[in-house]
Amino acid sequence: MNVPCPDCFTGTLRGDVVPRGREEILYGLPTYVTGPEPGIRPLGTVVIIPDAFGWRLLNTRALADVYAQRVPCIAYVPDFMNDHSPPQKFMILSEAKPPANSSLLRRVFSGLWTTIRVLPLLLSFAIHNRPSKVKPRIQSFIRSVRGTTISPAQSSPTPLAVAGFCWGGPYTVRLTHDIPENKVLFNPGGIPGVSKGVEVHVIDCAFTAHPSLLEVPGDIEKIVWPLSIADGDNDEWLGRKKWEQVVKILESKNRYWRERSQQTEGGPIEDLHQAKVYPGAKHGFAVRGDRDDPMQRERGWRSEDQAVRWFRRHFGEQAHGQGAASISVRSRVTSPAMSPGIGSGPLPTPSPSLVREGSGGTQKTLGSQAAKGAETVGA
Repeated sequence: MNVPCPDCFTGTLRGDVVPRGREEILYGLPTYVTGPEPGIRPLGTVVIIPDAFGWRLLNTRALADVYAQRVPCIAYVPDFMNDHSPPQKFMILSEAKPPANSSLLRRVFSGLWTTIRVLPLLLSFAIHNRPSKVKPRIQSFIRSVRGTTISPAQSSPTPLAVAGFCWGGPYTVRLTHDIPENKVLFNPGGIPGVSKGVEVHVIDCAFTAHPSLLEVPGDIEKIVWPLSIADGDNDEWLGRKKWEQVVKILESKNRYWRERSQQTEGGPIEDLHQAKVYPGAKHGFAVRGDRDDPMQRERGWRSEDQAVRWFRRHFGEQAHGQGAASISVRSRVTSPAMSPGIGSGPLPTPSPSLVREGSGGTQKTLGSQAAKGAETVGA
């Protein structure tokens, strides 16, 4: 059964924010919609695949507002769970513990009582949000956004990124796989010489923080399109050994990308994927971190910066005029490249490298020795 880890249902509720956006039905789903200040042109669109608490969680809506302002972009938080996310009070219930000086009997009874109250909600969540139900909703929504133009004269697809947290992490990662279901035909503006449309990938890039339910190494080996990952140094779900595998695989992909690009471009090339570890960060820190804990708050801010920089980088390449964008779309789709053991697919614009995020803004580049880098990250 597809049930997120226990830490996916814990954290801190944000009571200090008032969402700036609005709710509307978008492509058949209730969606929280937010954007930049009036007069500011969005560079693209970010779709958030939320954690287990779904589209109504204030924490997630606050993060969408931040992305909309800082990128700037249009941000969507759709109800991919069909109104079957646990109530926000579930977060408080999951955290409930008796006082530390309680008797053993009281602690045992308290644990059993919490389990009795929590278990039905967990089972309901798993049944209603199984992949066979959720995946088609996500695919349909993302494909609809990708195929919608900002203006009738637009001759390239809307620059699109996906951000996934905890429960939304694996769906986000799988959108970077170069497979037929992640393709969409685009030709609403009538690209010259193309009658049926150009096949494009559904997203330009993806960001995920503390993803749960990932299949490692399988989901990571299939990554082709730009992905940025943020996680704590001993995450409940990934753990250190799986994180080392993630880093090793991504570094291998980056190394192949650098070698291939230097042969064709002849200059220094930035990496295609990035993974950052935040020492001391707890599972859920990017969305549900304790704002009263200076370390967790700072780690949350840094992961926010990581995502904003990632989106700006990949939206920026399509923000230099619509005429050039149509050529970019055509070349990225019709010029696939093979990566050893990964499969075929386009190699998009590269991105920052694999680093360790420490306090005081210091970063340590993992470099080309993947195994050594993985040990450093997990330390």
